[in-house]
Amino acid sequence: MKGRNIYSPVTSLLMLFLLSASVMLSTIFYQYDKALVIAFNAQRNPTADLFWLNITNSAGWVAYGTVGIALICLIFVKARKIDYLAIVLAGAISGGLATLIKYGVARIRPFHLFTSIHELGPGGGWSYPSGHTCDAFFLATIITIVFRKQTWLIVVVYCWAVLVGISRVYLGAHYPSDVLAGIAVGSTSSMTAWWLSRKIMKISE
Repeated sequence: MKGRNIYSPVTSLLMLFLLSASVMLSTIFYQYDKALVIAFNAQRNPTADLFWLNITNSAGWVAYGTVGIALICLIFVKARKIDYLAIVLAGAISGGLATLIKYGVARIRPFHLFTSIHELGPGGGWSYPSGHTCDAFFLATIITIVFRKQTWLIVVVYCWAVLVGISRVYLGAHYPSDVLAGIAVGSTSSMTAWWLSRKIMKISE
């Protein structure tokens, strides 16, 4: 199977930009990072709380539910094994990398620092990067690679992923810089997974 050119200069520069912006926002421009999460959280109301909680809670089960289905297909379905393998690897790489970075950076979550922020949603452990955002964007990216001709699906999954990222800031669980890092980590994990799945399938042939 011929490869798909996913490592274009534009894509690489975009990932580098997002990661650099995340680091700068969390350090040099921290006052804006802090102000944004406080401002977003201040807009809360019962209706919005319910909406954003449902969005944020969908990240894990949609992303890893898809990985689970892909794993079953990888074992029992003969066709498109490279695609199923890529989805499984994307979830594994993204989850593992996000956890390593979280414990390496050990950033405290906003709702643990600021009394004005009420803890409205899930958020255990460290803050950087946003794990929910990693989940949403690894799925959006690998869906784009695997189902590149299904424009409607790509639009839907990316809109959902963006909403997941916004929900993490609204709920006070993450800074915007955490979300930017989550986008970079999740997306890069999927691109790496696609490259790695092609190498594995070539070896197994």
